[in-house]
Amino acid sequence: MIYFVSGIDTGVGKTVATGLMLKYLLEQGQKASAFKLVQTGLADEEGDLPVYASMTGSQDFPPCPARFEYPAAPDLAASLEGQSLDPGALVAAVDRAANEYQPLLVEGAGGLAVPLTSEQTFLDLLERTGWPVILVASAWLGGLNHTLLSLEVLARRNIPLQGIVFNELPQVDSVMRSHALETMGRGLRRHGFAERIVTMPALASGGDGHPESVAVDFSTLFG
Repeated sequence: MIYFVSGIDTGVGKTVATGLMLKYLLEQGQKASAFKLVQTGLADEEGDLPVYASMTGSQDFPPCPARFEYPAAPDLAASLEGQSLDPGALVAAVDRAANEYQPLLVEGAGGLAVPLTSEQTFLDLLERTGWPVILVASAWLGGLNHTLLSLEVLARRNIPLQGIVFNELPQVDSVMRSHALETMGRGLRRHGFAERIVTMPALASGGDGHPESVAVDFSTLFG
């Protein structure tokens, strides 16, 4: 099974969520892996594979097929290096990885409507493939707006949703937290999605600079 991990925005914690989900799947004895579909910003950061490794203890990951230096949307980052992305080639790379690893967690870049090319976004890719989406959300200011808009566009384009991972960072008070979870639940029901929400705790950084790795029960998503 292939799952596509997207966020409601950049920086919402989808790489950490992907690492924790992979940790859970591996501990269930599954031959799972994580796949970074497109990586930008490599001039400023090491990329996401080291985070997966730190959180799972595994080094066994398919290589990212599209890597760029500039920290921007994939279409711009690619064009600045004289390249362009071929969505068909990206899908083929995922399919090859899925022949070896199941389940496969495919992490996107930013949110759902981020452009891959001048003509296609991640939404177009998902509409084509039918990969179920795991949406990483948060209660940060504007988070509910971004979450509800993401749910609406997934429903309108008939893209399946596996569930929501609710990141506790940034931490909010109990009133805002309860309101966020209730609102997300209503949004799921409104659009006919299963009410599957898993909470990911706020994580401190470990000695390697990556978030600490903890056990999270993701059976709601993968059970």
